Amino acid sequence: MGNPSERGKSNFESFLKHISPSVPVNFHTQSRVGSSSSGAKAEPERKPHIVLGDIWEAYELWSCFAVGVPLTLRRDTTQYYAPTLSAIQIFTKKPLIDGSSSRSFGEDCHLYLEFDQPLSFEERPPLIDTVAELAETHHGMNSLKSSDLSENSWFCVSWSPSLQIPTVEDVDAYFLTYHSMTPVFPETFPQEAKVELPVFGAVGSKLPDDVWNMPGTTDQENIKMHEESAASWLGKVMFTQNDFKMFMAGKATGLPFPTGVVTIYLP
Repeated sequence: MGNPSERGKSNFESFLKHISPSVPVNFHTQSRVGSSSSGAKAEPERKPHIVLGDIWEAYELWSCFAVGVPLTLRRDTTQYYAPTLSAIQIFTKKPLIDGSSSRSFGEDCHLYLEFDQPLSFEERPPLIDTVAELAETHHGMNSLKSSDLSENSWFCVSWSPSLQIPTVEDVDAYFLTYHSMTPVFPETFPQEAKVELPVFGAVGSKLPDDVWNMPGTTDQENIKMHEESAASWLGKVMFTQNDFKMFMAGKATGLPFPTGVVTIYLP
């Protein structure tokens, strides 16, 4: 087993880094609030946003060919993971004609789209195919901007292990990663600006300790923190997710699971 200090990151940290998509940043002009005390005309303010269609485009190649994650097993290798859409909730600041339901979380938080993956891992289409199907009835799936959305908007990606190059040993681990659709933008941007949608919650299944709990790292605490974050989020948005319940089945965590009827299947 390699020394984590030589690599700088544990296998779990490497996974989280390499599956977090980067999305182009766009800008729209917004009038500044208030008026100038000198009577001069206030300069318009450039506000950043991302477009949802650009999120899915970031997953296009990964959906077709999987994404490589550098891992240290008995020696360094690259494990590939294929993404599928596990769940999504889009909340808009204003109700939209083609999708909003009667569920709201206040005046500026209206449920536009909700999806929970009903298929087993073997039956699921690639992430971009599921997105394209949802977009047939919910056109905002591609056209909405982050500035149109409530901060409650999120999506979850399920990751299945694919091939390994070079082959070292089986890493039969599955993951769920949770991402916000309203990122925190930096104060300044380079000329070609992109923003990462980092993982704010993650859950793993079939995680052997010698791979995902590396000696000399905080893997165990990090994994627990991400599980708790995912559970807390699902409780906040009152969402009962099939994959989350499946992944957490049998784990003695004491996490506050959302309640509801759920279908459980094994990958």
